[in-house]
Amino acid sequence: MPPSKGLAFLLAISLLAICVQNLEAQKNELKSMVYLSPKIPQHPGSVSKKYYYDIEFPKGHIAIKSFNAEVVDEAGDPVSLQETYLHHWIALRYYHRKGVEFNVNLGPDFIIAGNAGLCDHGLSQFFGLGSETRKTSTNIPDPYGIEVGNPLEVPAGYEEKWLFNIHAIDTRGTVDAMGCTECRCDLYNVTEDEYGQPLKPDYVGGIHCCYDGTQCKLKNGIKGIERNLYLRYTVKWVDWSDFIVPVQIFILDVTDPWQYTGIHDCLVSYFLKC
Repeated sequence: MPPSKGLAFLLAISLLAICVQNLEAQKNELKSMVYLSPKIPQHPGSVSKKYYYDIEFPKGHIAIKSFNAEVVDEAGDPVSLQETYLHHWIALRYYHRKGVEFNVNLGPDFIIAGNAGLCDHGLSQFFGLGSETRKTSTNIPDPYGIEVGNPLEVPAGYEEKWLFNIHAIDTRGTVDAMGCTECRCDLYNVTEDEYGQPLKPDYVGGIHCCYDGTQCKLKNGIKGIERNLYLRYTVKWVDWSDFIVPVQIFILDVTDPWQYTGIHDCLVSYFLKC
């Protein structure tokens, strides 16, 4: 074959491949769905830190293109962080054994399907961290996507599901809104953590003082006005295909003491002495 014809042949093959990819991209339509978490009851100074299992989530073998979330009220309006501080929220994937009534303490019947990060435990979520996630772009450009729902990865006899952990602190009417968001123990008047274990004398603030059901100190005369909030989350995805390049999620922790222990013990929360 003369060089000119060979070059033309290769160009034709390249154009055909591009056309096939474009056709595949057109068929693999971007889908989007808006969901609401279960309601989060709040009143001035209250703290809600609950786990919500088997949340609504797209089904099937898909590639996630974006995941965004924000706190809204019953009218669907975004709630200011100055009223309800979103300490953190996480969306985590897990496997639940079919036919077994759900219980987080099921042991082998409940398996966390964490991200690809280095942590040996903790920080295993796919999406979510602190309040700074609001309006942070999570869009993943083509041809990339976060692969979930692959039936070959789900253990036999299990099904893939998702959960939320949402930690919201209502600061309306509190004596020190900033102190409430920092979980200062004196403002919550607690001496034990959520498991009933005494706090160390030098523990002045942190997540062990603002757990679910605790109450931050209010100004005199403030009356509780209850309201229900929700985490509104928007998921965008496409059906999985061989044209998608899988993306893995890594979460790192600056407090990881691996160099001393050999274990990636991500502390999540830590205390600095000044």
